[in-house]
Formats: sequence, C-alpha cells, structure tokens
Amino acid sequence: MFELTVQEWRNICPDLTVDQCATIEPLPFTVAELTSIADQFWKTGYLNIPQLLSPSEFEPIISAFNALQAANIPPVYIYIFDQPWVLFEKLRTLISHFLGDKYALLPNFWAWHLSEHGKTGWPPHRDCDAETVFQIGPDPVLMSLSLWIPLSDVDEENGCMSVVARSEEINLPEDGRLNLEDLSAYATCLPAKAGSVLGWRQDLVHWGGEFTPKAKTPRISLSFEFQNRFFDPLVEPLLDTGHPPKFTDRVALLGAQFDKYKHIDPDLG
Repeated sequence: MFELTVQEWRNICPDLTVDQCATIEPLPFTVAELTSIADQFWKTGYLNIPQLLSPSEFEPIISAFNALQAANIPPVYIYIFDQPWVLFEKLRTLISHFLGDKYALLPNFWAWHLSEHGKTGWPPHRDCDAETVFQIGPDPVLMSLSLWIPLSDVDEENGCMSVVARSEEINLPEDGRLNLEDLSAYATCLPAKAGSVLGWRQDLVHWGGEFTPKAKTPRISLSFEFQNRFFDPLVEPLLDTGHPPKFTDRVALLGAQFDKYKHIDPDLG
C-alpha cells in the first residue's frame, strides 16, 4: 500500500484531480448505433467499438500512468484520481442499454501498463464463473458486463485482448481447464486503437497477450465491471461511476484489489 496524502498524489500526477468530479455528460448514441452494437454483442459475446473516446479525454491519464511508473507505483493506483472514473461515466448510455438505467459498478477494477518484453496481460479466465445471460421474457437479460479501454493502440505485438467467441465455446476443453495452447486455435484477437471500448459478458473466456520485442508502444489500459441491479449484488459494495468513492474509500478499495486478483496474477501475492 502507498499511504500518501491527497496532495502527495496530486504532486505525482499534477494534470489529474482527486475528489473533484463534476457532473459528466455521457457520450451520445443513436438507437441505430446501440442496436448494431447489441446485435454483435448477443451474437459473439463481446463488443469492440473503435475510437469512441477522444485523445483529449485520455492523454492526461497516459501521462499519469507514466508518472506512476517513474515513481515505481503500480498502475492500478491510477484509480486514486477522478479521470478514470469520469472516462467510464461517459459510457453511461452504452452501459444502460445492456444493464438498465440503474446499473451498478462492481468493486472490481484494474489497470495495466505493459512496457517490458515478456510481460503479459492476465491469462485465460472468465470474470464470472456462473452464467451471466438469462432468458427472462422475449429478450435476453444480461447480469454483468466487463469493459476494457485501451489508452494506447493495442495489437498482437504489445498484448491485445483475445476472446473465445460464443460460437467457438463448443471447442473449450470439457474438463474446464483454460490453457492458452488449447485456446489459441479458437481465439479471436481484438486489436484496437487508443480510445476504443471493448467489452464482454462476464462468462466469456478472454485473456491479454504478451508484450513482444516487436511492440511499438506500451499497452496501457483500464477495466471496470458492471452489473444489472435486477440481480442480487455479485460483490459488495456496489458503486456508481457518477459518484465515485471519496479518497479514503478509494484507497481501501485499491488495497482490496491486490488480494482479489492474486489468484490470476501470482506477482500480486
């Protein structure tokens, strides 16, 4: 844990703010756009919306990632600051389309800054081992959704995301093991430009690639997880990107992430 004061955090990342979130105007989507995005999502289990966010919205966050790295502070501490919360709040219209107007943010989040050869994103896994889509009435109902935002261009050379689309899940090993060698033949790689928005139903198998010697840029990215409030809380406390936790609560939440994810990344133990 990094027990720094608000002012000390601001000194490290002077372009960002702490506890100064204002009302955020969500990005607009037309009905046709949302319908197209949803059609792909229900068919494949994931979405990949190119360059939805503008550089002016995330370039200060990139600078802060670099400052944290220079100070030898793990990238996930970017969530001390307001701007990552604001970035996801801008997606409220998109998220509401899948999870309802009163959706909740789960206290599950992480950030990555891959810049060394051989470093990788997380290995193959599901964010939720239970079924996350239910047929309630004429339309499917989504219980939970993960979103992942690359702040730098991502491709197979610097560790882009890969998924096993719903149509390929029949090829998954019957014993439930998720070995990369077994999954690669059925994977869909998701290269994306900075500011794109990727997401998947939480029972979809996915993983991050390796930062290779051919990589041209670091792989910098953020993730949040959301749930439909129609269902009982998957994890508590439920949060709201429109009203981010105050500084002391953010510090406590950040500390909890290390224990939560050490089963995926042993280096966090």
